This record gives sequence, C-alpha cells and structure tokens, in this order.
Amino acid sequence: MVLSAFASFVMMGGNQNENVVVPSGSDSLQTFGVQGRLVEWDFEGLKDVLQMSPESTVMAYWINLSASQNLTDAATAALPQSLGLSYGSQIYSTKIEKLAHVNFNGTWAEFHEIQPYLIGYNGLVIPYQDYMMIPVGTDYAVVYGRPSLFGTQDSVRPVIDVITGGLSAEGFTLIDDEQADLQVAALGSGGMGMPLSGGYKEFYLGVNAAKSQDQGFYLLAMYLQPQASIGSKAGEIAAKNNLSYSTKGSEIEISGLVARENLQNVLMALLGP
Repeated sequence: MVLSAFASFVMMGGNQNENVVVPSGSDSLQTFGVQGRLVEWDFEGLKDVLQMSPESTVMAYWINLSASQNLTDAATAALPQSLGLSYGSQIYSTKIEKLAHVNFNGTWAEFHEIQPYLIGYNGLVIPYQDYMMIPVGTDYAVVYGRPSLFGTQDSVRPVIDVITGGLSAEGFTLIDDEQADLQVAALGSGGMGMPLSGGYKEFYLGVNAAKSQDQGFYLLAMYLQPQASIGSKAGEIAAKNNLSYSTKGSEIEISGLVARENLQNVLMALLGP
C-alpha cells in the first residue's frame, strides 16, 4: 500500500537532504550545480492543476491549507488519502501552503506549494525532460519549483510530459474560473473509486470558508448526467443538511451554508462511496 511504503521514509527521519537551499525568485537548480529546470506554473485552483495533469486524469482535488484548519481537518478525513496532507511536515522542512492530488492510469501524483520553496538533494538526482527528480526515501521523488511535484518516479514523469507540452486532462466541464478554498472534480468513467461510486458523467465540489469561520462554509456541489440513484442520494444529503437542491437540464446542484461542526459529515457524505 502507498502508506506502508511511505512509512519507511517517515521512520528514517523524513527530509534526508544534505543540502537545503532557499533560492531567490531568479535562482535555478543550475545555480547549485545540478543541471535542471524548476517547475513554474500557476497554482491558484483546480483549473491550473488540470492543465498540468495527464490526459487520462479521472479525479483531482486542490486545497488551500492556509484557509482554515477546520477545512483542512475535514478534507483530510473525507478525501482520498494524500501523503502531503498526512505527512507534509515529513516531506519538507517547511509548511505546504496549497496542495493538489490527481488520479490517472491507476496511479497518482501530488502538487505542493511551499513557502519558501526549497532546493535540496543528497547527491543522486534523476534527470527527465531537463527536470531533476530528487529521490525522497526509497519510493518517492520530488521535482522542485512552484509548485513542487511529488509521487513515484513513474507517476511524476507523465506530469512532466504535460508541463513540457503533452496533452492535459480533458472532460472536466463543470470547473470555471471561480476560486474556492477546496475544489474536487471527478469523472464517472473513473468507476467505483470516485465519489458516490462514479454514478454520473461528471462531479464538481467547491467549498469556501466564510469571512468569519464561525459562520461556516459555503458549499456548491454539481452532478452532470447523474444516475437516478445519485439524484436521490444528493437530495437526501441536501435535505439532511438544510442545503438547497435544484435541477437544470441534465445537472443537479446542491448549495448552501454548512456549519463548521457539520462540515466533515457533509464532505464524507458527498465524497464517500
């Protein structure tokens, strides 16, 4: 399992880099004796993430970890497992500010924005497409930049392929330019591992913390071409949590304000099987 493989890295003390450098905005890996490029890509929401994700991506999420600890905690409990969410302090010596996780071809990759971002290595780097994959523990690799890429070597390579001009994720039509503190998108073609077992063509969830966190969180969930059972399930979730439920053509929408103490329950209902 992913987490059992990662356990060896955690037990060995997390970040094992011998040389850790905080660069200025104009520095590159070449400055420090390693021939390579830094990742440079907008990372303000899920739309940016999907532009870096492989064409076969079936699910992705993006979260601003600085927006609300309550949101971070609820998302960690409800979302598919993320090593960045669970072990971020073990991967880097600085905090992950924003994080994204994508699923494609039976594997996954993550995107991490850390401030200040680091360049570090202990001798071995693995070049690929002019980028340098820096081994982390025995199973994972990091490509530094804004954002940093994290995953196995085999999962990081397809992301680099997209960044260098390959085809990016397609089929995600419900995401617009609106920003949210948490965004989740999934395609029903991903199968049973998707939220509500993938009983729809497409799913989108956006959550924003209210200005005063005591006021709760604004939530919007949309389903495109849902199966009848998903429509019923969505209606039950809306009714139970005093959320608005509406239909328009082949879309179902749930929206409203969720109390802070109820956020985890709502997320688990929307993102569960």
